[in-house]
Amino acid sequence: MAGRCRGAGCAVAVAAVALTVVAAAEPTELAKCRELQYASREQAARCFHALATAPTAAVRAEAAWALGDMRGATNAFKTAIAEAPGNAALRARYGDMLHAAHRFADAETRYYEALAIDPAHAPAKLGLARIAQGRFEHRAEELANEVLTDSPDNLEARLLLARLALEVGDAARAEEQLRAPLEATRLPVRLGAMALAAARDHLLDRAPSPWEARALALHAGYGALFETVAHFYIITRRYRQAVALLERAVAIDPRLWSAHATLGMNLLRVNRFADARAVLARAHEGFPYNPEVVNTLRLLDSMAEWPAAVEEGVQVRVDPSEAPALAPYVRRLVADAVRVVGTRYGFAPKGPVVVELYPRHADFAVRTSGLPGIGILGATFGDVVAMDSPTARGAGAGFDWASVLWHEVAHVITLGATDNRVARWFSEGVSVLEEWQTGPSRFEIDARDAWPAVPATVVDAFHAGRLLPVATLDEGFIRPTYVGQVGVSYVQAGLLCEHIAAAHGTAALAAMLRAYGRGADTAEAVGAALDITPEALDRELQSRLTVRFRGIDTDAFRTALAAARDAAEAGDWALTALEAAQAAAAHPYRVDMDSPYPLLAEALDRSGERAQGAEALATYWRAGGRSPAALTRLADWRQAAGRREEALAVRRSLALVAPMQPAHRAALGDHLLAAGQPKEALAEYQAHQSLAPHDAASAHYRLAKAHLALEQPASARRHVLSALEIAPRFGDALALLLELEERAGNP
Repeated sequence: MAGRCRGAGCAVAVAAVALTVVAAAEPTELAKCRELQYASREQAARCFHALATAPTAAVRAEAAWALGDMRGATNAFKTAIAEAPGNAALRARYGDMLHAAHRFADAETRYYEALAIDPAHAPAKLGLARIAQGRFEHRAEELANEVLTDSPDNLEARLLLARLALEVGDAARAEEQLRAPLEATRLPVRLGAMALAAARDHLLDRAPSPWEARALALHAGYGALFETVAHFYIITRRYRQAVALLERAVAIDPRLWSAHATLGMNLLRVNRFADARAVLARAHEGFPYNPEVVNTLRLLDSMAEWPAAVEEGVQVRVDPSEAPALAPYVRRLVADAVRVVGTRYGFAPKGPVVVELYPRHADFAVRTSGLPGIGILGATFGDVVAMDSPTARGAGAGFDWASVLWHEVAHVITLGATDNRVARWFSEGVSVLEEWQTGPSRFEIDARDAWPAVPATVVDAFHAGRLLPVATLDEGFIRPTYVGQVGVSYVQAGLLCEHIAAAHGTAALAAMLRAYGRGADTAEAVGAALDITPEALDRELQSRLTVRFRGIDTDAFRTALAAARDAAEAGDWALTALEAAQAAAAHPYRVDMDSPYPLLAEALDRSGERAQGAEALATYWRAGGRSPAALTRLADWRQAAGRREEALAVRRSLALVAPMQPAHRAALGDHLLAAGQPKEALAEYQAHQSLAPHDAASAHYRLAKAHLALEQPASARRHVLSALEIAPRFGDALALLLELEERAGNP
């Protein structure tokens, strides 16, 4: 997270935390060293070097930390704690050092140890709060307020609360919290407050801020000023502005390695890969302890051979082994999404849309945050989309990658149309709505009062009164207060945009987007586009969802689905069909991993009612269901019943949701060729061959047939000969070769 202290260039930031455990004369010496940093870094370094051999381990630890010697600081802190095991302040300071070194779990342990000794220890609580703030957890605010309850004059707590307020766009609350810190006598506190005041001005479009000049007048080398402001541009997705400020930060303080690291990560977000690599290398050289930098450099090394050509307005970065099968689909999906969604909202990207697909989810996580373990499927940085490839999760796990790509390209539209000023909830809401209405797995049930299904967690949150007002809906994404709230907020945003489009017209959504582009906040955008207040919009949504969810009984759904699964386990298919049908009635059109439709179809088929089972699967498919096993069964059943057009449509969905499965690409090619579409069939066969299918001879034979249908006999002959080279007695290939020879007049 931008603004976090790392390395020898960050002593000013850590000085804000009180040093409480040293010998009587030594705190004065440490204070002098810290003061020197505002005048001369070289003099400060000499001062700290002089304390590196101090008799007190706690002072040696502080000196080593200030000099960037994390190993020496660690050893000295351990010695100091062993000498004074009951001292809470020592453990909290050790936690601060570990936090600076990105060892967050270890830092938490030290903070909790300090609180076990002194439950009211403010530095330990603030350390935990800073970790929670970096994770965007609501607990950060609770901890900071606990500190203020015990110590109303704690300025570090007020600085943290001001930062938290700015992160959710509450400039007024931030200003209130900054009043006392801006008057602080301690220079680190006052500088931190000035940086946040400058960030507030930038968020209000008052740039440059007068606080910038005031802060630099106090400390000309205060690069963290611009690093702090850049943090708020990053979390509001204005990456180019963040890059410009981070470049100023490292120009002012070339040894502010945290700013180097954040600059490198954000250069990647604006598609400046070569520049990012160089900056991240400098960051690692200066401070080798940052795992985000280490992981990202390793990832960039692994991507060195990835193709990245721009074709048809799209730049696709994908693993070379997946490029032939994936890149054509990606280009088509992006072009379709830009055309469809861009037309609806009146915007077209000026430059190429960049799409990066990662076959390992851990690599995608590193690309987006520098660290593995995040739960999102895709991320958009302006015109740059990064996401898991189909291989990373697999369609069997419920990963509809094509819909994720459509969702992310919708972000490209809403972000681009507003210069990245759009509220988070609105951008997410539009993307969810476009998934439902225009995406590759869009809801296509033609029935009165039919709605795309939403997760049970959203229905339950609605009935529990846990949906947020539109004015504060962004907080559900940024700082959730309960488990699962981020997912609930995504769907709530989609439902809200769906309501606006239905009640006020799609043009109203476009009007809101334009208002955000002019710098409006949510209340202003709602007023300008809908001519109502946010509170009135909340009441409208409440009424709409009351109607929408009235037929959904999540408890009955769970009970019936569990009973259906138990019955299937026991082989009682009649009971399975009955319970699965009840589950579908209790929560219609569920197409996630808990969808009852595939089980219902299987039960009906095993009960001798395949036609009804096929209808259940067709309902599932038209509602957006994309289980490869279910779609394969539906395609086979429709083909066997002579419903070839529907079978072909299902095959298209199947190949799109599981494009790395050779059998699906070959089957789609076969259907396309039989339907008289040889050009499309050839593309599928080429993808099939690129996936190294087990039966290589059949792959060549299929290519030969497609080329022949396209009146390309030379290519057809080349592939049929390749098939026969692999399998000399391949009868169909021999027959095709004979046909080619006869056509060429060579009987």
